[in-house]
Amino acid sequence: MFSFNFRMPVYLILTMLLLGLASLFTTTFAEEDAAPVTLEKIVVTPGRFTIHEGTSTGISLSKQEIERFPLVDNDVMRAGHVFPGVVSSDYSARFSVRGGEKDDISVRLDGMELYNPYHLQDFGGAVSLVGLDLVQDTQLLMGGFPAEYGEKMSGVFDITTREPNTEQFSANFGIDLVNATATLEGPLTEKGSWLVSARRGYVDLILALIDLDEDYNPQYADVYGKFTYRLTPSNTLTLNGLYGWDKNHQRLDDVDNNLDSLYNNSIAWAKWRHTFDDSHWTDVFVFGGISGQDRMSGRADFDNRNFRFFGTKTELTANLFDNHTVRTGVTWRWLTARYQYNVQERQTGINIYKPILADVDDSGGEFSAFLQDEWQLHSKLALNVGGRYVYQQYREEGIQRYEIGPRIALAIKPTRNFILRAASGIYHQPISLMGVPVEDGIETVGRAESAVHYVIGAEYTPTDNFLIRLEGYYNTFDNLVGRLREFGRQNQIFVPPESGNARGLDMFMTHAVSNRLSWTLGYAYGIAKEIAGGTKIFRQYDRRHAFAISSNYEFAPSWHLYLSWRFHTGEPRTPLIHTAVRGPDDSIIACNRQFGETHAARMPAYHSLDFRITKRSPYRRWELSWYFQILNLYNHRNLDQYAFSEVRDEKTNAIIECAIGEEPLLPILPTLGVTMRF
Repeated sequence: MFSFNFRMPVYLILTMLLLGLASLFTTTFAEEDAAPVTLEKIVVTPGRFTIHEGTSTGISLSKQEIERFPLVDNDVMRAGHVFPGVVSSDYSARFSVRGGEKDDISVRLDGMELYNPYHLQDFGGAVSLVGLDLVQDTQLLMGGFPAEYGEKMSGVFDITTREPNTEQFSANFGIDLVNATATLEGPLTEKGSWLVSARRGYVDLILALIDLDEDYNPQYADVYGKFTYRLTPSNTLTLNGLYGWDKNHQRLDDVDNNLDSLYNNSIAWAKWRHTFDDSHWTDVFVFGGISGQDRMSGRADFDNRNFRFFGTKTELTANLFDNHTVRTGVTWRWLTARYQYNVQERQTGINIYKPILADVDDSGGEFSAFLQDEWQLHSKLALNVGGRYVYQQYREEGIQRYEIGPRIALAIKPTRNFILRAASGIYHQPISLMGVPVEDGIETVGRAESAVHYVIGAEYTPTDNFLIRLEGYYNTFDNLVGRLREFGRQNQIFVPPESGNARGLDMFMTHAVSNRLSWTLGYAYGIAKEIAGGTKIFRQYDRRHAFAISSNYEFAPSWHLYLSWRFHTGEPRTPLIHTAVRGPDDSIIACNRQFGETHAARMPAYHSLDFRITKRSPYRRWELSWYFQILNLYNHRNLDQYAFSEVRDEKTNAIIECAIGEEPLLPILPTLGVTMRF
C-alpha cells in the first residue's frame, strides 16, 4: 500500500468541499422536478491554455490566430510567450512559468517527451525544433496539471502534430528572415499517409543587424517525418522521427574567448493505437534516440556530452459509466550517458579561475507509472484525482530511488458561464542521466527536485465570445540541483539554489468583438525567491509585473492587421564591478572583474510595440501567403544584460578603459515572410 504524504492545507480542502456541497444542494432543489440532466464535460485543470486548429473556444487561441502574431520564425514555442505567467526573452524560444526555471518545462510531441528541443543552444535556445506549420494543437499547462504529465515540476507544453494530407500530394515552401522550410505530404494507399518537413536556418543574418563587435556564425537545420497507416478499423500505426543539427563558430580569432560547438539531437518512435470502442483505447509506444554535444571554448575548455536511450510505454484511456475518464500508463527507459567536462570558470579577482571537472560514464534504467480519474460528479462538479510513481535504478548508493506524487483538482460550475477551479499536488523532477549538473561538479544522480502547487482560480464567460480568467498560485520548490547554463554572448554568474517559492496572480481576457475584430489582455503579478548559499534572494525569473495587450483586425477580406504592446518590469541582476589595475607609469595593465551581491539590482523595464500584416491569396491550384511585420516598432533600447567590456586603443591594442557595457535585445526589426502551398 502506498503512503501519500499530501501537504494540501486543511482549510483549502474544507473550502472546496463546502463549495461543492453548496453547489449540489442548490442545484438539487432547483432541478427536482426537471428532466434528467446530461453531464457536460467540465475542464478541471487550471492553468491551461490551448492553441488549436479551427475556430477558437473559450480558453483557446486558434493556430490561425497565432500565425498572425508578430513572432520570430512563427515559432510554436514563442507562441506560448503571449500568455500571462510566462517569462521569456526576445532571444530565446525557451520560457519559464510562475517562478520556475526554463528546464522545469516538459515539451511533448505527439505523446513523447523531447530532450532539449531547441536550436542555437549557445544562445539560450533561440529556435525550437518544431515548426508551427506542423502543429494541430498545443496545450500549455502552468500549474496543478494532472498525473498523466511528468516528469517536470513547473509546466507542460504539449504539442500534437497535424495528420498528413490523405486526399492528394501537396507541397509547402516558405522563407522568412530566419528559416527556409519545405514540407511534402500525401496519401499512401487508401489506408495511410506521410509527411516530411525540413528547415534550414540562417539566424546569422539577424545577428548581422545587431551592433555587435564580435563574430558569430551559427547554423542549424532539422528534419521531421510522420507516417500513419490504418492496419484495421480498430488499429492504427504511427511512425515519427525528429532530427536537429547545430553548428556554431564564434570569435575564432580570439584564443581566450573563442567557441566551436556542434550539437546533434534525434528521436524516433512508433505508436500503435488499438481502439476497443468509442470510449476505450490503448497507446503502445516504442522509442529511441541519440543526442550529442561537442563544445570547445577558450584555450582548453571543453564540454562534451553523448547520450543514447530507448524504451517503451503503454497508456490506457477508459471512459466508464458515462462520468469517469480513467487514464493509466507505465513507461520504461534505458539510458547511457557520457560526460567529459573541463571548464575554467572566472571568479572574482584578476585572472583567478576555478576549474570544474567531471568525467561521467554511466547507464541505467528508469520506470514510471501514473493513475488518474477525472470524475464528473455532477453537471456542476468535477474532480480529478491521481498519483505518479517514479523509480530510477542508477541513483547513487544510499539515496531513496523512488518518489510518489499525489495530485488533485476540483472544478465547480455553479452557472453556465462561471467556473471555479482549485488544484494541488506534489511534482517531482528526477535528475536524469541526460541532465546531470556537471557544471556544478556533480557527477552522480541523487533525489529528485520537487515542487508543491497550490492553485485557485475562476473563469467567467458572460457571452460565448468573451472570456475572463483569474488565477492565484503559490508554489514551493525543494531539493533544487544545478541551474540551466545559457552561455549567450557573455559569461554569466551562477549560484545554484537549494529551495525556493513563488506566488502570484495571473489575469487573462479575450473578446471577439465581431468576426473581424478581436482583442486580448493579459496581466501577471509574481514574486519568486530562492535560498542559495544560505542567503534568500530573488530568483532569476522573478518578474514583478508583466502586461500585454493585443488586437487582431481583418480590415479587408483575407487581410489581417495584428498589433501588440508588451511591458514588464526588469528581472534581477548581479551588479558588475570592473576596476582598472595600473602599472608604475599609470597605464592600465589589466581589468579586475568582480561581482556584487547576487541579484541585488534589477534590469530596466522592457516594453515593445509590434505589428504584423498577413495576407492569404488562394488560387486555383495553389495558395500564396505572406506577412510583413516590424518588431519593436518605436526602436526602444531594451537590454539583455550588462557585461564586462575592455576598451582598447586601435593602434596599440592597449587597454584604455575598464567599462561595463550594455548588451541590447532586438532593435527595430522588419521581417518579410512568404509561403507557397501547392
